[in-house]
Formats: sequence, C-alpha cells, structure tokens
Amino acid sequence: MLKTFNLSKNQAVLLPRTTFSVVFFCKKTKVTKKGKAPIYARITTTGQSTEVYTQCQIEPERWNQRLERSLYKDEVDQQINRIVASYRASILAAYDRLIQENRTPTCFAVKQLLGSASSSRMVLAEFGKYCEKRQQEVGTRIT
Repeated sequence: MLKTFNLSKNQAVLLPRTTFSVVFFCKKTKVTKKGKAPIYARITTTGQSTEVYTQCQIEPERWNQRLERSLYKDEVDQQINRIVASYRASILAAYDRLIQENRTPTCFAVKQLLGSASSSRMVLAEFGKYCEKRQQEVGTRIT
C-alpha cells in the first residue's frame, strides 16, 4: 500500500507504507537443564519478522509477557530488565540509523546492524571470562 503526500498542487511523493514493532519474549520451548529459558527479541517490519537472542536467560515463571519484563525485584531480574531495555534502545537506534542513511529499514537489516555491534561485546565478555579463569589458575592478575 502506498501513502501519498501532497507537497504542492503539482507534486506528489509516493512512499511505501511500513510498519515496525519489537516484542521481547521468553522462549519456553528451549528451557535448559537449570530451568531457564532464553529471552529473544522479535523484530517485525512490514509483515516480515526475525528473532534476535539477547544473551539473557530467565526462569519462565518470572517473565511477564504482557509487560515484556520480569516483575521480581532481586538483582538478577533487575539486571535482565536493564539488558532488555538496552536491547530495545539498540534496536530502535539501528532502525533510525537505517532511515537516516536512506536505506530500507527491514528487520534483517536491523538485525545485521545489531550483530555488528553485539559481536564486539561478546568478544570482550569472552575475553573477560578467559582472564578470570587464567587468574584462578595462575594466581596473578591479568588485564
């Protein structure tokens, strides 16, 4: 469906009508042995959707789907809520960036932008785990 904008009597610009939504959900079909389920973000643009793993896991009974967050007040649940809010902000920023660059903001393009940003975070997180492991083995501080 095309939306028409009248700029003047003689000019009209046709822009494709697009929709955009982000929904966070707990994937209860992939519960681990520890009883935790991964949290995914579903990005939908104009009827097409894709899912992004947020690197968070939560016990399914602690997740409130209507509010897309945990209602519990302990530190772990508050951290999960902060990560979900951060992911939402990152998704919206990627969508805005695509629009500013005059690129078509599809869900796959948003996911690709997120992947390039999150891969560097994952490398740093894995390096941090490696450093902690080596410190315990050797007993010296590694930075």
